[in-house]
Amino acid sequence: MSKAIGKALGAGGASTSVYGSESNILNYLKNYNTTNYDNTLNNLTSYAANASQNLPNMGNYNFSVAASDGARQRAEQATYNSYANLMQPTFANQTDDLQARLANQGLAVGSEAYQRAMNDLQNNQNNALNQAVYQSVLNGQNAYSQSLQDQINAASFGNAAQSNYINQLLAALQNSISGYTNAMNQYDIQHQADNRIAQNRAYNSAAQHQAGNDFLNSAASAAASAFLASDARLKENLTPVGKLDNGLTVYCFNFKGSKVFQIGLLAQEVQAVMPEAVFEGEDGFLKVNYQLACKIKEK
Repeated sequence: MSKAIGKALGAGGASTSVYGSESNILNYLKNYNTTNYDNTLNNLTSYAANASQNLPNMGNYNFSVAASDGARQRAEQATYNSYANLMQPTFANQTDDLQARLANQGLAVGSEAYQRAMNDLQNNQNNALNQAVYQSVLNGQNAYSQSLQDQINAASFGNAAQSNYINQLLAALQNSISGYTNAMNQYDIQHQADNRIAQNRAYNSAAQHQAGNDFLNSAASAAASAFLASDARLKENLTPVGKLDNGLTVYCFNFKGSKVFQIGLLAQEVQAVMPEAVFEGEDGFLKVNYQLACKIKEK
């Protein structure tokens, strides 16, 4: 009964309903369309799943590159042939010119001076050929390095293009949320509201019990030694809040002309079941002896 009395007195008024702001955001989230985001996310997920199955030999993304040994060989051969084609006629002319000079000097073919001159020419020509070979190898290495760099550049371009495309898709999702995130947002808001409402209900119940007990104790103390005015004609805003053990109804009310809520019995009801507890005052209104009225009527 004390809780009902406390409630009638307005104790424990903490809100036990969802706030308007909570309702607004929940309604917004419930009507938020995540279809485009979810479809795009599903496509990205499917792409990632397919790509993961082909990581060792995935054609759309480059994880390794190799230089061309064929390019090296072609560069070496081309360089050597170029040098050789230029030097062969020169070597032939050099040989003819030397032989003519030796003959004019009277040096016979096969003589020591003749052979020494021809050997010197041959050595010079061999050195020139060695330089051609060295340049050929150098150009071959340069061609090999260039082919490797070309492969790296091509792979990097392809990978960057693919990454940029994926980044564009991800950027398009920046201002949207998935269905899962939307559901979790709704859960968080509702969960917080539920916790607050449960805490407020517990607070209200405790506050109402305490207020009711305080009011009952105050009323019992005031009524302990006197007849109190309890005539129904003097009261308004009557609200039943419980019953005594003898069956009489307890009301929360205020006296006409007063805004202070009190608790008590109606003299007319007490008079009907326990007339000895009711007394008519000089003003013509009924009063109740609460000590008698609250007793259990003997059969």
